[in-house]
Amino acid sequence: MAFYTRAQGDVSEKPSKYGRLYVLKFTLDDGTVLHKVGMCNSDRSTDRMMEILRDFFIKYRYVPRCEMRRDKKTIVPLLLEKHMHSLLDEWSYSFDKKFNGSTEFFSDIDESILLDYLDNFDYRELLRGKDSMNLVDYETITEELRLDLGNNATDELPF
Repeated sequence: MAFYTRAQGDVSEKPSKYGRLYVLKFTLDDGTVLHKVGMCNSDRSTDRMMEILRDFFIKYRYVPRCEMRRDKKTIVPLLLEKHMHSLLDEWSYSFDKKFNGSTEFFSDIDESILLDYLDNFDYRELLRGKDSMNLVDYETITEELRLDLGNNATDELPF
């Protein structure tokens, strides 16, 4: 039995171009500190954190200490997550048992550098051609950059 129901929107609504990129800090029982970089297409980052902790508990039978270190509104969150994972690939952490989100953890990360990079992220980095993207994502990024440059004469997105 569900304790709550999520409101169902009009299926004809255009999906939002915004989502969330989050960084979770996990401390395991043995003292290992890990960071998870993930995304969701809504403002439900805390729900996602709880889903990950539940799945971790099912596999390992304990709940690690977990802190939400960053929860940032972004455009094209999937592309930004993919970009971040490619930058962090050499610090990828593998668990013995698979659970929901288990492939998106990284160890030995300097958290301040990671968070600073995200806080000051330049979306033009995604346009440099390192990762492929579809035309809609390209147009979304370029339109946001155009709007921002026209409205504020800065290089930062207006959110």
